[in-house]
Amino acid sequence: IGLGVGAYPDYFGSSDYDVGAAPIGRLSLGGARFVRLMVNEVRVNLLDHPNWQLGPVGLWRFGREDVDNPVVDRIHDIDDSVSLGLFGAYVWRDPQEIRRIAGVGAWALGDVSGVYNGWTGGLNTYATQPVAKMLTLAGGAAFTYGGGNYMDEYFGVTPADSLASGLPIYVPDSGMRDLRGWAVALLHLSPRWHLGAGAMYLRLVGDAADSPLVAQEGSKNQWIYGAGALYAW
Repeated sequence: IGLGVGAYPDYFGSSDYDVGAAPIGRLSLGGARFVRLMVNEVRVNLLDHPNWQLGPVGLWRFGREDVDNPVVDRIHDIDDSVSLGLFGAYVWRDPQEIRRIAGVGAWALGDVSGVYNGWTGGLNTYATQPVAKMLTLAGGAAFTYGGGNYMDEYFGVTPADSLASGLPIYVPDSGMRDLRGWAVALLHLSPRWHLGAGAMYLRLVGDAADSPLVAQEGSKNQWIYGAGALYAW
């Protein structure tokens, strides 16, 4: 289990940032099966296999309301939502060094809370590499694709929004939402206690990047960074 503190965009596409705390956890269900909590996402691996993983995934997707930008604050509010779906992955582990890992995976999520009534999906890859007895480095890359309803809710500007904010009407199509990369350093103080620090860079692309909420009032370049502590047993 662990707890991190970091900074993240005020809304997806914002140039303003908030600070918050986030939980991290992983619980073994026996064999290779597990439940993993990573900030606002929960995954359950149902396969007892040394390499393949498959199971349900749930995401608490943050909404958009009371944002710092006065123009975007006049755009329609978006409630927090719950998305459910499936993930699959292939993970390779070095039998001689348990900290050396590489993996590739995919996921698909659909809204079950009636907020945006759409879906997202994506691919990711990552690797971890020990560089010293007390230090492990990790990094990865991913992209996310958004369906039409999702893109319209989070990046669209309706006629009513346009009248309220002065921004042009904008109706995005489905397509790739972002490309991103991340890096983390883990300091192993003991077999039980670990400290970590990392950053993720996201580049909004396509219709998401062209949205007036991003191109005129926000930024295509998004950062998430922070530090935290982990306890293992």
